[in-house]
Amino acid sequence: MKKISILLLCALGATACIDAEFDLSKVDTDNIAIGDNESQFEVPLLKVFVGMDELNGTNGEIIDELFAEADTWLPSQLPDQDGNGYFVQIPQLAENGEYVDGLIEDLIAQMVVDPVKLDQMATLLQEKYYDEFSSLLPSTPQEEFKTVFVEQYTVNEELRRQFDEKISELAFKYLTGLEVSLSGLTYEVERIDISDDVVDMLTDNLDAEEVADPKNTLHMSGTVDNRLPISITASALFAPTDVSFTAAIEANCEAGELPETRLFAEDLLTIVRGLTIEIAVGLDKYYPGKGFDRGSDEEIQPQLTINLHLIKRGALKFDL
Repeated sequence: MKKISILLLCALGATACIDAEFDLSKVDTDNIAIGDNESQFEVPLLKVFVGMDELNGTNGEIIDELFAEADTWLPSQLPDQDGNGYFVQIPQLAENGEYVDGLIEDLIAQMVVDPVKLDQMATLLQEKYYDEFSSLLPSTPQEEFKTVFVEQYTVNEELRRQFDEKISELAFKYLTGLEVSLSGLTYEVERIDISDDVVDMLTDNLDAEEVADPKNTLHMSGTVDNRLPISITASALFAPTDVSFTAAIEANCEAGELPETRLFAEDLLTIVRGLTIEIAVGLDKYYPGKGFDRGSDEEIQPQLTINLHLIKRGALKFDL
């Protein structure tokens, strides 16, 4: 077989030398196409990293600190509302007083029977809310407050009732304020490193917007890695174009899917030359007790990583 192959190659070479029909210099290489209407090609576009320090409220609130305190104001046992774990519906905290009252009732009930929860509450009150309780425990210095509070809460029913009223008041105020409005995130991208030749291939034969059943299309899509113990709704606008997307991403999720957003030639040409990405993040569900992972001093972990790529459907056309 080896000898036959060599002979065939020699024969083909000889034919190419003497037959003008096989002269590659005379082959028209314009508008060569790869694939057909069923083909799909993916091209990496860009990554966006969002750090914890960028996820601050409009009033300067630090998200992980806010929710770390919320863990104390919330009961440890929450209903498993969707089979995916125990969470708090953040929008409901500001909109539904009955929902918050139910959480506080469960908190008070837990403190009566759970020494660990009572200790957590006493620690928080001593550190941040001592003045709110000083009239209920007169002559008790702050450094002794925790010990005295736990003792009196355990043995003095009348004081416990007064403590519970004050705790309920503070918990309601804190939890209803957890519908945090995050500051807008803005990222400037000078230029995306995609060559003009690749841009031409991706945009050369795109169907027009008015085509009813387009076959040759370009979309932007991607994934989001969400390290937060909070499910979010992320919306992004790619200015100066009108390209945008909105996606719901689960808490502690790797590669949450983004919807496909259709692009046209001018969109891609504008995007690769430089753009401003404006991202709004809404907080949906919080899973207490999971904690926030900022990473180490040596390696700060992004809380959100947005991976974007282009999807070209239909044949790719290019010139050699």
